[in-house]
Amino acid sequence: MARAQHGSLPPQASRDRRAAVRESVRAILRCPVCRGALEGDERLGCDGCGRRYPVEDGIPRLLSPDVPGSEEKLRETAGWVALAQAEGWYEPDDEVDAHLPFLCRDLGWDDPNWLANERSFALLLERVRPGMDVLEVGAAKCWGAAQLVPLGCAYVGSDILADPNVGLGRGAFYESRVGPFARVQADAEHLPFADASFDLTYCVATLHHALDLPLMVAELARVTRPGGVVAALNEGTRPIWRGQGNPVQADEKSYGINEHVHTLVGYERAFRRAGLRVLVREHAHGVEELARRRVSRQLLPLPGGKDLALAWASGVRGYAGVTLIAAKPR
Repeated sequence: MARAQHGSLPPQASRDRRAAVRESVRAILRCPVCRGALEGDERLGCDGCGRRYPVEDGIPRLLSPDVPGSEEKLRETAGWVALAQAEGWYEPDDEVDAHLPFLCRDLGWDDPNWLANERSFALLLERVRPGMDVLEVGAAKCWGAAQLVPLGCAYVGSDILADPNVGLGRGAFYESRVGPFARVQADAEHLPFADASFDLTYCVATLHHALDLPLMVAELARVTRPGGVVAALNEGTRPIWRGQGNPVQADEKSYGINEHVHTLVGYERAFRRAGLRVLVREHAHGVEELARRRVSRQLLPLPGGKDLALAWASGVRGYAGVTLIAAKPR
């Protein structure tokens, strides 16, 4: 895939780069229903089943109503917009968006969720190398592009939400800063990409929105090349003795957003079923958070203490965010 360059390119060079990015991603796009190749410009046609998909504002709209779970996913796209408007974060803020995900580090925020996101994302960045083809699933505004494109990666952001303020449409803000990259509206459980297209496939707090967790993880693995990396950052877990009813998710569920909460064991089982080998398992707030807790602090010095402490914090004590980074065998 073509590597995007900085957004300060001369107009013609920027147009050429945008065209190169568009053509490179078109080569790996597939029909989400039958996985046939897609051809076309303003409208993509499948050479397998004949379905046609529009391209709007440069974003291929591949969220098909003909795959299982489409009704729930389409309802969720409206739910996110309604929730953002109700809670007052729908209108974009350039100063905030320019610093995502490092809001605590750069802007002094005291927000546990964003602190977990930035620490988890920093772990991911340790595995990024120039020249990588990277897919972010559940990319929302595509703030990941601002971090990955300058490192020499070819970034593709996919999400069910294409809204101009809180979805893929907001990616234009990041394109103006780092240069062109690809955005695709898609369902994570039916990714419209060819097998083995990416070196790194990751998501941030997205797996728990899946209707079928093993299927989504299998899709992340399918589109990743052998030897590549699959990562899930800051995914909420529940104690093994609790059910799916996490009261924190009640408000989002009322808007039609698909919310679930899994155990760490459940996430790891899904990774293994997809043929992935987990390399890193971390508390989303880091080992420092584990060290503050009495039982976890006592477990840390033991052989395998880090895993034991994480298992206690996420599987017995209560709800916790975890990060899993895995390899797809060659």
